[in-house]
Amino acid sequence: MSSDLPARPTNQPCDSRPSLSEPRLSGPFMRRAGAAGLILSAAGMIAVVLGGLAPQPEAVPRRWQLDVNWGPMRVLTVATSVGTRSFYYMGYEAVNTSGRDITFAPTFELVDGDGLVTRAGKDVPQEAVSAAQAKLGGALIEDPISVIGPMSQGRENAKVGFVVFACNDLTPGEMRVYAAGFSGETALVRTPEVRTAQGGKLASQLITLRRTKELRFSDPGDLAGRRDLPLDLAEARWVMR
Repeated sequence: MSSDLPARPTNQPCDSRPSLSEPRLSGPFMRRAGAAGLILSAAGMIAVVLGGLAPQPEAVPRRWQLDVNWGPMRVLTVATSVGTRSFYYMGYEAVNTSGRDITFAPTFELVDGDGLVTRAGKDVPQEAVSAAQAKLGGALIEDPISVIGPMSQGRENAKVGFVVFACNDLTPGEMRVYAAGFSGETALVRTPEVRTAQGGKLASQLITLRRTKELRFSDPGDLAGRRDLPLDLAEARWVMR
């Protein structure tokens, strides 16, 4: 079986955790956009207001940081109580090599080519969570709620989890996933005062940015009928968000 994840070093023992690279089966600028009433995330607002003013992550992190292997993003089609729907899902393995125990509480947001932000788990029914878990490893991989909690050091205490997003557009364009909670680095920044197109004003405020992993996926085109083919990961980098 081929793997889309970095190879595990040969001096580390294999364990019973599932591969995240392929299925096991033979399986959030808080504003309203005109009449549509579309709500975008506070994190998105901050990114727009700060623009290029956001600081860069430290080249050598001084706070704790986890080692993470990211599985590929895939599309899942599930029969739900309101009909057949599509979802994105992705697995990951996080290892605590920071030298201290931490509390693991990851958060994820997906931004599509139109800038629309989707929080992980929002409008995702249990049927989709269960289906993604079954494809990625069943009981051997923790669901998005169970994975939260204390995290001890060492590969033997790795967190193997996954994330599910509602897929509201089968032609999403280039997508970015922002994964926070994998580093303890933060930065306090004051935003500039900004006037809105409606004549209002966004007051200056102090905000806390977190070191966040940005995973950028190339435009997959039309996702209809894509099944479980992985989306191409074009870039992975740390940003402050």
